[in-house]
Amino acid sequence: MGGGNSQLIFLLIMVALLVFMFSRTRKQQKAQQQMQNSVAPGAEVMTTSGMFGTVVSIDGDVVVLEIAPGLRTRWTRRAVARVVTASGPTVEPAGAGGDALSFEKTAEDVPGPAASPVQRGDDGTGGATRSQ
Repeated sequence: MGGGNSQLIFLLIMVALLVFMFSRTRKQQKAQQQMQNSVAPGAEVMTTSGMFGTVVSIDGDVVVLEIAPGLRTRWTRRAVARVVTASGPTVEPAGAGGDALSFEKTAEDVPGPAASPVQRGDDGTGGATRSQ
């Protein structure tokens, strides 16, 4: 008889864990949906892929984000992961004081002789040969 009671207790614990997990997931989904529904033009947001932008307009399920001056992209409302507040994280350009979208090469970017690929050894292994 002891085996049946322990199985029943185990089953009840499993059911309780499942109910807890589902209710927590529902609460998180509800909070996420409320946040997405409260997004308004002018808000700075971050998408689920990590793109930051300012909401320009909302048309049903489509949110238009301005990700750079004059550059607008369309996203589904579900792609908005969170609203970034003024006290939240800020995005700094890649180089201090430089343009983050600059693709200009400098002399330091161009590989020279010191950065050349490994030369083949006499044995064809791709590495230096060993003196015997």
